[in-house]
Amino acid sequence: MTVSDINLKTIEALRLGDHNAFDQVFIVYYFKIKNFIYGLLKSEADAEELTQDLFMKLWINHEKIDPQKSLNALLYTMARNAAFNFLEHKLVHDSFISRYPQAESSESPDELLFAKEKELLIRLMVQQMPVQRKRIYQMSKEEGLTNDRIAQELNISKKTVENQLSLALKDIRNVISCFLAIFL
Repeated sequence: MTVSDINLKTIEALRLGDHNAFDQVFIVYYFKIKNFIYGLLKSEADAEELTQDLFMKLWINHEKIDPQKSLNALLYTMARNAAFNFLEHKLVHDSFISRYPQAESSESPDELLFAKEKELLIRLMVQQMPVQRKRIYQMSKEEGLTNDRIAQELNISKKTVENQLSLALKDIRNVISCFLAIFL
């Protein structure tokens, strides 16, 4: 069964509460949605949990489905929002831990979740950076290279490396600050 097999009749049946229609949608979309979320979170367990939650919400809210609108768009929007909400929660958690390190020793599930959300937010921010800034940031933070080494490998000045790292860190701080201002 493929996405093209999900037609208007199937979507209307789902809206009316037909379990077989839900099963068809689930079979067609489950792994696609899970892989999409995994691409954002890089966590199999979190992607699995969010995907299950998404389909549970779809079933709970089946009466609100508009058969005239794209089910594909609806599911991917729900998946994106679930991943971003997961990330936001994680960011708040990580910020709390960084402010109150004594709380980290307890390693509650909320704290671990917050750490993952912060990491995801940073990862998403890095993915949106200009190509050169992204590469310099990754070489510095992920590969652990010195500014001199990065400059040498990319055939650019050390000052350019320093400026790009400064801009990258500023971007990340701004995103985290905005998030914290909203949720703390």
